[in-house]
Amino acid sequence: EEGIRKGMYWLQQTQAGEKSLRVQLMGSGTILREVIGAAELLAKDFDIASDVWSATSFTELGRDGMTCERWNRMHPESAPRLSHVAQCLKDRTGPVVAASDYMRAFPEQIRPHLSQRFVTLGTDGFGRSDTRANLREFFEVNRHHVVIAALKALADEELIAKSKVSEAIKKYGVDAEKAVPWAA
Repeated sequence: EEGIRKGMYWLQQTQAGEKSLRVQLMGSGTILREVIGAAELLAKDFDIASDVWSATSFTELGRDGMTCERWNRMHPESAPRLSHVAQCLKDRTGPVVAASDYMRAFPEQIRPHLSQRFVTLGTDGFGRSDTRANLREFFEVNRHHVVIAALKALADEELIAKSKVSEAIKKYGVDAEKAVPWAA
């Protein structure tokens, strides 16, 4: 309950092989189901474990982070405080991927309060579709795009080969050459 009020709580972990890599996946609102699906695909298709976080309020997390920054600035001789998001992730390994039904700028509010690589997915632009599934595909916020973002973050950290990202793009039938959603 406290995590819900503070803006984020750990929901579940998905295990993979004994020596598997791990990523942190965040979802807000209805996209959380896609994030859970992405965690399952990462484990099944790529042997990558995930911690899944429910982000109930990126705004609250951002405010809390700014409050900690201010307190630390005003109390330079005291032990620094950690924001809620930093406390949640301080002992977790792997890059963080946050997906939202809102614009990418929404989860970006927490970037300054993280030490890990941080990738955001959101619904920037204007799109119409006959189903939510098609709309999430259009805006690249569905489970396949969360998997691709997580793999790319691991590849950028040189923990997996870049070819794994290409493999996922092909496996999930993602059109890497389509127009970007925010310009369509």
